[in-house]
Amino acid sequence: MKKRAIIGIIATVMFAGPFLPTIAQADTLEEMEQKKNELESQSSELNNRIKEQDETLNGLETEKSSLESDITTLQSQIDDTVLKLHAQEIKLEDSKAKVEQLKIEIEALKKLIAQRTGKLENQARSVQTDGSASNLIGLILTAESFTDLVGRIGIVNQLVTANKTIVIEQEKDQTTLEMNETKAKAEKMAIEEIKIDIELSKNNLVAQKAELDDKIVQVAIQYDMTEEEKNTFVEEQQVIATQTSTLSEEMQKERQRIIEEEQARQLAIQKAAEQEAAKAAAEEEARLAAVEAQEKANQEETAKKAAEEKTTIASSSIKKSTNTNKSSSSTTNPSSSSNTSPSKEPVVQESKPSSNSGFIRPSGGYSTSSYGYRVHPITGDYKLHGGIDFGGGGAIVASKSGTVVIAGYDSGWGYYVKIDHGNGFQTLYAHMVAGSLLVSPGQQVSQGQQIGTMGTTGSSTGVHLHFEMYKNGSRVNPAPYLGM
Repeated sequence: MKKRAIIGIIATVMFAGPFLPTIAQADTLEEMEQKKNELESQSSELNNRIKEQDETLNGLETEKSSLESDITTLQSQIDDTVLKLHAQEIKLEDSKAKVEQLKIEIEALKKLIAQRTGKLENQARSVQTDGSASNLIGLILTAESFTDLVGRIGIVNQLVTANKTIVIEQEKDQTTLEMNETKAKAEKMAIEEIKIDIELSKNNLVAQKAELDDKIVQVAIQYDMTEEEKNTFVEEQQVIATQTSTLSEEMQKERQRIIEEEQARQLAIQKAAEQEAAKAAAEEEARLAAVEAQEKANQEETAKKAAEEKTTIASSSIKKSTNTNKSSSSTTNPSSSSNTSPSKEPVVQESKPSSNSGFIRPSGGYSTSSYGYRVHPITGDYKLHGGIDFGGGGAIVASKSGTVVIAGYDSGWGYYVKIDHGNGFQTLYAHMVAGSLLVSPGQQVSQGQQIGTMGTTGSSTGVHLHFEMYKNGSRVNPAPYLGM
């Protein structure tokens, strides 16, 4: 019984140990675990971002290489075009030299024709004054002999034949003159047309090269930004890795400290349990000794009372025999012993202007956006839309005659043309199709002449023409000048 009591006390203390209130260090360790999980989640997210940046960088690198290859090809085409243009300019110079030679020949022919004309006119006047029909007859009739007559008739025939030859040569030279003039004019026009075509080709190629150069700049900017972002992510990941490593070391130390404290606590609990068991055993031993002593005393008391009862019975028998009518009664109050067990504590449950300006519409398309302030469709900024947009596609024509100032490429306007109309007025036509420029700088254009085709190059969200008008260098609303 004593052994069972000691074992029960030790088991109760040991079993209750794990359910004691959790120490503060355990809460700190949980916070560390949570922090570590957060850092690992951030590191995983940064890994994904770095991977995305690497893919973007690879794509940009490929695009950049492709653009550089395109630029090399385009530059080769430009060089070939420049050589062709140079050859045409040489031909044009040769043609000009031929034209100058033809001009000299034409002037000589004109002088010869003029001399012949003068000679014929002199002969005609001579005939009119001295060469009448009667004089010619008189010349023949006054001949002194037949030989003289034949001679005089021969002279007349020679004069007539000479005049006829002069007239024929005059007509021939006049025809040659007209042919040379026509030939010189045609050759000059042909060379000029070829030169204009080559100039247009060169201008379009230069504009396309400007577009590719701009794209390369944009790709380079994006590449640098993406590389910088990637480096930032890598640096953040390194910081997080350092924090995670430091935290892991702290957690390891904290775990070790908690284990040591837990071992010390369990050892203390075990020691306390042993002390409590020893104390309980001593108390139990004392209680059992007291019980045994009490039992012995009770036995002695019982024996004493039994002896007394025997004495009393003997006395009663004597008295009964002497006095039989007298009755006696005796009451015995034996003492009783009772064992009490320790009471248990209750368990507590816890809860838990005007239109006559001379300008015409640059396109047959419909107006999609007017001049004025608006939200920019790409940047989202509220800013001035400095022109009128025309949609629908198709040809773009000069709003008024003038001189082409610019025909090239801009990152914002794309392929565009700017025309100076004099009197301080200029117009601009933007977002044309790549390679569709039909004019070059310095070229004279007439009103209504096609200068390009609607496109969506540059900063554009769709096929349209962005048309601007400038007055003395400042943008103005084109609508009143177009009668809109």
